[in-house]
Amino acid sequence: AAASAAAAAPASALLAAKGEAMQQPSVRRWGGSASALATAAAACVALVSLWSGPPSPASAGGPAALSPSPLAGPGAEEGGGSGAALGLGATAAAAPWPAMQSWSSAGAAPAGIDRGAGGNGSSARPAAVAVVRVVADAGERGGSIVDITVRVADGAPVGGLPTGWQLCFTWLKAVVLRLPEGGRTAGSFVELPKQRALAAGESRTFRLALQPPAMRYASDLPRSPHILAPRPGAEEGSGGVEVLAVDLEAPAEAHIRFDPEPPPPSGVVPLPVDVDVHPELLEGWFALPPCEFGPLQISTWSAEAAPAAALLQAWAEAWPPGAPLAAVAAGNVASKGGRTLLLAEASESGDIAWLGREGYELLVSQTELLITAASAEGFHRGAATLRQVLSVAHSEGRSSVPPMRVRDRPRFGYRGLMLDVARHFFDVPFIKRLLDLMYLYKLNVFHWHLTDDEGWRLEVKALPNLTTYGAWRGHGEVIEPQYGGGPGRYGGYYKQEQIREIVLYSAERGIAIVPEIDVPGHCYAAIRALPGLLGPAVRRPSGGPRSVQGFEGNVLDPAAPETYTFLEAVFSEVADLFPAPLGIHVGMDEIPRGAWSDSESEEQELKATLVAWLQQFLAARGKALLGWEEAFHGPGAAPATKPNAVAYAWKENERFAAEAAVQGFGVVLCPAHFMYLDLVEGTDFEDRGLYWASPTLPIDRVYSYEPMERLRRMGLPPEAEGKIRGIQANLWSETVDSAARAEEMLFPRLLAAAEVAWTAPERRSLVDFQWRLSPQLAWLAREMGVRHGGQATGLILAGNFLRVPRSPEGATRDIG
Repeated sequence: AAASAAAAAPASALLAAKGEAMQQPSVRRWGGSASALATAAAACVALVSLWSGPPSPASAGGPAALSPSPLAGPGAEEGGGSGAALGLGATAAAAPWPAMQSWSSAGAAPAGIDRGAGGNGSSARPAAVAVVRVVADAGERGGSIVDITVRVADGAPVGGLPTGWQLCFTWLKAVVLRLPEGGRTAGSFVELPKQRALAAGESRTFRLALQPPAMRYASDLPRSPHILAPRPGAEEGSGGVEVLAVDLEAPAEAHIRFDPEPPPPSGVVPLPVDVDVHPELLEGWFALPPCEFGPLQISTWSAEAAPAAALLQAWAEAWPPGAPLAAVAAGNVASKGGRTLLLAEASESGDIAWLGREGYELLVSQTELLITAASAEGFHRGAATLRQVLSVAHSEGRSSVPPMRVRDRPRFGYRGLMLDVARHFFDVPFIKRLLDLMYLYKLNVFHWHLTDDEGWRLEVKALPNLTTYGAWRGHGEVIEPQYGGGPGRYGGYYKQEQIREIVLYSAERGIAIVPEIDVPGHCYAAIRALPGLLGPAVRRPSGGPRSVQGFEGNVLDPAAPETYTFLEAVFSEVADLFPAPLGIHVGMDEIPRGAWSDSESEEQELKATLVAWLQQFLAARGKALLGWEEAFHGPGAAPATKPNAVAYAWKENERFAAEAAVQGFGVVLCPAHFMYLDLVEGTDFEDRGLYWASPTLPIDRVYSYEPMERLRRMGLPPEAEGKIRGIQANLWSETVDSAARAEEMLFPRLLAAAEVAWTAPERRSLVDFQWRLSPQLAWLAREMGVRHGGQATGLILAGNFLRVPRSPEGATRDIG
């Protein structure tokens, strides 16, 4: 590392001078043995919904005693084992709740459920049971009461939990938790105060007080619960700790919610500009395999068409399975000769002007498929439409496609999807699969959110510790467990050769990548990974304001030289790795007020200094500055600087987009209340996701978004409309911890977003879209194995309820 730092750019030389290349962050390792993990304690979780004040013991149905524990706070009583562990208190009792309608950890799990380690970093046999119950609910007017009960099960391999044990878990609600004395939170991680010993058969109930918003969905439950217990024989204060597994039982909806309510209600997507179909021409239908025609011959009359032709060739050689278009099936002698797929460049000036960069024309006849376009991107969009036309027809069991003419072009030039890989890591195969799905629905920008508080996912050669330490979290790592990751080592990152592989894969499909390195806030992972360099670059490392996600000391100081050393090293490599024709995204969002100064004007000046530096640094490398809208609040970015800076308007006050366009900035629209696909889709208990920007985000609400009409009402003048670059859907991954969960959140709502971005509003109709949507989803599920929301019921078990169960012996699940 020292040698690589010395041989790198000037920024790296300064790092070497500081000794950063040789310095490692302080890492705490938990001392535990395999046998210790095998004697795990499971936790009994009793959850209570919202309240406006402490209920009486009788009305709450909870423990009668709320006196504090000797280890949890002052005023504890001897022998009771109860404690003010969470603001209101904790109690020891033989069995505080009646039997619940849930299966015991000692009994058999429901069919299809893999008990395993439950995501807790241990394969231990569970030693306790867990139960969930609602106590009180005051809705959005008050707060929540959540009872978490820990009980050592009868027949456990250990006699109980020793004095000094602590219950830990990750929880989306940690940011609104009224933290008890002796407890700790970091982001979504919660560590409760130390407790007195707990014997077999006893239980300990922790009563948690939450501020609004209310608990409503399965994703609001604590995840990855585990116990930290002093290692047997370790001296007090020595730090020897065992991580003990905790088994969280699946609660029924009635145990969590007081007010369950029932949930509210073929062709191409997005809808083309013009489709002219002629089913009456009986002799002109294009037959689908297997048929009497020979293999499809693919040819081009334009170098611009070569990339799309290569993708179509690879597809036709494999589709449909068993009788590919571009291959002759055994024994199937063509009696009518072959057919042709031709990609030809538009030649007429009028056609070229109408088609523009991404327009195309598709002709389907009995013996020929013809795609005409004026650019490589246009051929890609035409290829996507052809694949949909043939694949959906085949999926529906039809033997042929009628002759047709499709003439099409996009409404917006920017049609994006953002994926957050920091909260949860997604591997290279999934990124490629996502790019393939984007291709089919004509989304042309992949916004890659590579860094955040919870993880740094991009290899930076000059700063290897960013991924050596900053890409991982768990007990013993520099980042605490977050968002259900559990106490074990969790994370991942992309090596630079993998980045180049994905950049090439994306370019071959006409999709641009926007890489995002989120600064100066959301830098907890970077700061923890580089304490020698970035420690001095944090003005208020502790005792200062916390971010929205619950982190303190996660903001880089624009007045610190170390900040610019770091930024130069990182953004130099990012600029080299990514062609980034649209620019590089620098984040600049959610900087907690007071992170730099008590003076708001001074903070504005500091932010302006940083934004201006970043814009000039990127412009010198031919890259535009892209940022969340906070980057454009106040001075800093200059609209006259080329390439033009672009603001991503995400907040609920959409007036910012109109104001930024008037100032001369480019604008990408991604308002959270319409385009954040991590928001919960419905109101069923099993619907998972966030709901801060909208109570729900069903597909019809996504489809109803009409940006230009809304912006005109907010003062956008005609002369500034050209600054609206387009629309982007965002998938943040706090509650999205697997590829299957990502697809369930994206589909079908991503198709609605794609149509809003491509199709003019006067041509859109929700009823028509719904008719086209059904066969699209059936095709995606049957042929490509795409999971979409509503297909599968989530699991709430062992803190792992957001993960989709594996099929037996690796078999493919039937999701048709």
